[in-house]
Amino acid sequence: MTGAGDGPRVLIVEDEPTLAENLYGYLERQGMAPDAAYDGHGALALLRGSVFDAVVLDLGLPGLGGLDVLRAMRREPALWRPVLVLTARERLEDKLLAFELGAQDYLVKPFSLAEVAARLRVLARRERSGESDSLVLGALRYDPQAQAVTLAGRPLVLPRKSVLLLAALMRPPGGLATHARLTAALWPDGPPSDRALHDQVRLLRRRLRAGRGPGIVAEPGRGWRLTPAPDDADGGDAA
Repeated sequence: MTGAGDGPRVLIVEDEPTLAENLYGYLERQGMAPDAAYDGHGALALLRGSVFDAVVLDLGLPGLGGLDVLRAMRREPALWRPVLVLTARERLEDKLLAFELGAQDYLVKPFSLAEVAARLRVLARRERSGESDSLVLGALRYDPQAQAVTLAGRPLVLPRKSVLLLAALMRPPGGLATHARLTAALWPDGPPSDRALHDQVRLLRRRLRAGRGPGIVAEPGRGWRLTPAPDDADGGDAA
């Protein structure tokens, strides 16, 4: 089912029909444009076929669970949207894992429909306004204005060259960054040595891996690509 509102577009992913209908009806009355999926596979299909400003995601879905949906969204950067987890799971471990996988907000059942709507407006406003200029790949976000990097909502402190390198790798998310483009981003007047870029790639890779963030994969003779899945080794630097 699809709502007809012209407000924030929200995907509700909830397997309990009555709860899904209550959410749908309330959000629609609040001027939002909701759609609904009742399992993880249905959610991914809608994300691939439509554009949403935010997602309300239950963790206890049949088949493909909510955490698996988050993992799939991280693997496919084009699917990524701000996520409000709405679940009966109140353990700290579940909450931390959801944030680690990129969820922006977490609300435990039972809940107030008004609070859900308020939190969704915040997420949608961030997506549509100032933070829409941010570069996002899964749980990794770079704010060009502040030159700040966060991973799963937590600040990731990097040297300036690493920040410049990361920003170049994230334009566009998941795209290939050539050796020449990365070199120009870090050293407009030319690199200090032939190995300088490779050393910077290796340093950034290690920092991202330490935070369980995305990996950096080399395409020999072409350049490097930032991927949502962490890479497994220091190798693959030659490009």
